[in-house]
Amino acid sequence: MSPPTRNTAEEILLAHAQQLACFDPRQPFSVPRLPPGAPEPQLPADPEQSVRVILDWIHSNQGAIRAAKEAQCASSSPDEPNWDAVLVALIESNAVYLRRDEIDKAILAVHSGDYTSAVAHIQASGRLIRIIAEAMDCTFVQLCDFADKNPEGKRRNSGAYCGLFISNDPKLPYMGIAFKGSDSVADFITDLDWIPIAPLRPEVAWGTQVHQGFYHNLFGDFVVESDVQVPFDVLLTQFYQAYSNSARIHMTGHSLGGALCTLAYGEFLRRELEAPFVEFSLGDLYSFAAPHVCYETFAKEVHARTRADRYAFRFATRQDPVVTVPPPGPPLSIIYPPKRYPFIHVGGGWQFAVGSKPEKLADEPPPVPPMSVDDIAKFWRNHKIDNYYAGWQMTPHS
Repeated sequence: MSPPTRNTAEEILLAHAQQLACFDPRQPFSVPRLPPGAPEPQLPADPEQSVRVILDWIHSNQGAIRAAKEAQCASSSPDEPNWDAVLVALIESNAVYLRRDEIDKAILAVHSGDYTSAVAHIQASGRLIRIIAEAMDCTFVQLCDFADKNPEGKRRNSGAYCGLFISNDPKLPYMGIAFKGSDSVADFITDLDWIPIAPLRPEVAWGTQVHQGFYHNLFGDFVVESDVQVPFDVLLTQFYQAYSNSARIHMTGHSLGGALCTLAYGEFLRRELEAPFVEFSLGDLYSFAAPHVCYETFAKEVHARTRADRYAFRFATRQDPVVTVPPPGPPLSIIYPPKRYPFIHVGGGWQFAVGSKPEKLADEPPPVPPMSVDDIAKFWRNHKIDNYYAGWQMTPHS
């Protein structure tokens, strides 16, 4: 599809700058500490090196990317995903990790009345992501950035970062909504904040219990003085401005991003007959390395709404410890008391293993038992996104 017009792109950037006006520049984001016993997070590698790695994925798989575009990144059956589209989603999920922290500078610029500088800082935060988007003949648009801000009542947690990859081909239009995964201590605090919660907005997630850290990250209130911003609402407003040409939509994310895209996908499904959702052509969900997000009611609702021409898929590498948490119970009582929480995954699961073909996973419940704390530390590297790419290379792709 055609990229957003210059006026539309400028309006989206200006709207982001106006969004930042609600944050107080005198209250910088505080760096929280992990609770005792939690594994140390693996923070992001050198961003320039990451760009080179992702560009190599693109240049080494031109046939698969071309085939994915021809299919508008859609799968044709719930029984097996379009493996070419899976690669595009994996690239998008990896690319949003390249977001740079320019937001505090943008906030200062907004509060001094310099919206031109604020927009420049917002653009700078996505510079490396745009390199990846351009390599795939796409346009990148930031949808929301609350990564360095705290939701109300959760001063150690993070908020969502989300971007949009828009195909530049007007004949076969598609859009990929990608959520950033965990790359800060605050993100890992969010991951560990897994006590179940009934949504404070009762209609969200069909009212069923969900992981409270993920809920607040995407649907929480980010309040300063009398102004309130909700990441999902900001995302939706910006996406509606960018959407055109009946583009086919897919959602994706890795790790925390995989959890957030699952929640967001559920919300698009739940509200599909409402404005503006009724105008969207919703396609597939491709989540990678996602922890448990929901209870069985949510998974059943997603399943019931993804059996025609759109499907929900999730991917896990063998012995990725993150996909087994939150646990239904022990042995992770070193982090939380050994209560039992019936978290499960949405269906459509596939397992990658280096050196062998992908295997279809059984739908939950019951969930896979969690690893011990020692095994989580031992197998932590299996969670890395490059292992997902290595597993994808064993798929029957173009």
